[in-house]
Amino acid sequence: MAKKGPAPIAGAEMARLKDKFIELVSDGLSARKACATKLVPTFMTISKWLREDGEFRDQYRLAMELRAQKIDDDIDDAIEQMKYGELDAQQARVVIDTYKWRAAKLYPKFYGENQKVEHEHKVVSFVDELKLAAAQIEQQRLEAKTIEGEVEEK
Repeated sequence: MAKKGPAPIAGAEMARLKDKFIELVSDGLSARKACATKLVPTFMTISKWLREDGEFRDQYRLAMELRAQKIDDDIDDAIEQMKYGELDAQQARVVIDTYKWRAAKLYPKFYGENQKVEHEHKVVSFVDELKLAAAQIEQQRLEAKTIEGEVEEK
């Protein structure tokens, strides 16, 4: 007799489980830890959904950004703990540096140390600009139908 796996998840139940997973990740859990709660399907099922469902993948990316913001809150908590003597300065530094590193990995656009700045610089030679200006002047002269010539006095 063939071994049966879990029943396929579909419809409203799938939507509910996806929403729960996104909620858990947004609240600060990793994908694996969210799956370990048994409130959502296995990590393999979630991975399959992420590969196959673009909308779910986009929600997961947003959840990861929110998870990074949760880590920012954890940094604030560590600072408070240090202020009130619950953590010494060295412990707080290690905790905060670890949180900063994790936030930068989860959401590098916002928390990363290297900001990518794109700038386009067009190199134009002075001679080319003069030629362009001369061509524009010539075009205006032709459009105005200017008659050139010399004036003879009688």
